[in-house]
Amino acid sequence: MPGKMRIQQTIIALFVTSLFLFLPQHRGVLASSTFKLQKGKTLIYGHNLNEGDIGVPGLVFINKRGMFKTGRTWSEIITRGRINPSSHTWISRYGSVTFNNFGKDFPDGGMNEAGLFIWEMNEEADYPKNDSLPKLNQMNWMQYILDNYSTTEEAIRCASEFEIDGWACHFFVGDAEGNTAAIAFINGEVVVHTGDEMPVPALFNSPYDRELELSKYFRGFGGEYQPDETDPNVPRFVRTAVMIDNYQKEDDPIDYGFYMLKTLRVFNDPEWSILFDAQNRTVHFRTRINPERKTLVMDEIDFSNNEPALVLNMATAFSGNILSVFKPYSKSIMQHFIRFELLPVLPKDFYTHGDLSARQFTDRIVNHTDSYTDSTNHFFKGTWESSRTEDEDEPHFLINFDVEGNAVTAVISPDSGDAPYNVDNLRMSGHQFCFTFQTKSGKILEVKGTIRDNEMLVNLQGIEDSYGDYTLKRTH
Repeated sequence: MPGKMRIQQTIIALFVTSLFLFLPQHRGVLASSTFKLQKGKTLIYGHNLNEGDIGVPGLVFINKRGMFKTGRTWSEIITRGRINPSSHTWISRYGSVTFNNFGKDFPDGGMNEAGLFIWEMNEEADYPKNDSLPKLNQMNWMQYILDNYSTTEEAIRCASEFEIDGWACHFFVGDAEGNTAAIAFINGEVVVHTGDEMPVPALFNSPYDRELELSKYFRGFGGEYQPDETDPNVPRFVRTAVMIDNYQKEDDPIDYGFYMLKTLRVFNDPEWSILFDAQNRTVHFRTRINPERKTLVMDEIDFSNNEPALVLNMATAFSGNILSVFKPYSKSIMQHFIRFELLPVLPKDFYTHGDLSARQFTDRIVNHTDSYTDSTNHFFKGTWESSRTEDEDEPHFLINFDVEGNAVTAVISPDSGDAPYNVDNLRMSGHQFCFTFQTKSGKILEVKGTIRDNEMLVNLQGIEDSYGDYTLKRTH
């Protein structure tokens, strides 16, 4: 027995050492946790933010669909000369609920209305470099995924479609079907664990392969040590597997999810504990400062772009359903938050190493979304008309894009004299777009297109029929 105890102590020491080796130097002690709990009709995604009890502030955002956005790199935000800027633009297809501590469209994580979940955790990362790809910082990249995709498979593909910068992170992704992935960036390559390569649907602050390696010493994974879900000396990865296995159908899934988050705490109570119930489409969270449980029902949220994004301080004293206490997003809210809540807990060299003052850093974060005010970015705006031909079977139609603030609307007008059709599922990334519309007869059509100067190349598809390719010209 003494020999076994020494071996166990050595393994635990190695585990703890591996955690600290991968902690970034500028953000203190980090020990965040993310998991999926799925059994029967239960599908919960949970996250703890542990940052050594430094009092991390945060905002909850309700982000809208149909919003025009321009990406940013972190080097662009943090350096006086705006080094390596992004020029990528998009229009959001989905609304989402996100938890942010660095401003609008800079989430720590969240879920969109299609049930796609993503969260970051600090870990060593070597993001691939590719000048031919569009650029985004790692938070902006997460918002891009929530704005545009509905499945884990799409999120995995997106990891290879951008050059990402920012601090070192790896990412947990899950969708409404329960498909999960751990996405990391190691030695300049995208490394993904999913399906059978992800036997425990959880991610912490060590590489997934390292978690698998350490788990082999415990029962249930081929080892001899009995794991106790409440023992902080047992890796969180192993304890999470035990707690998932111990979940019973009679357990309340939200109560059990919060029990898991409490059990996975490191050092102190988590700064944030958040649950997304993907089946019942609800969001539940509490903070260390205000531990009362707060709830959002996603089906009660208007994700349309008729009104601006909504925001709420995570530390609000309200409990229960909190939708009614959200406020329309404004720069003044963001500026107050950064000045009085974020900056006091940030190490000063976090922003001064880019030769910025506190005021300049605040202005960069607050104003980074202002690109929509530049009309030169509205390359899609206007009326686009297909060519008329003598062929009566050849459809003739108009597509009109309009912008009000950063909200984008679109309608399609047929030549039949019918009233214009409202566009649904609008998504644009760069100069490529896609949307659907439903005709008066109930037929659903999909339009995919690319804009090149004053020319729009469009493909029109029905559910089973193809209506061909068309070239539209901007008329005004």
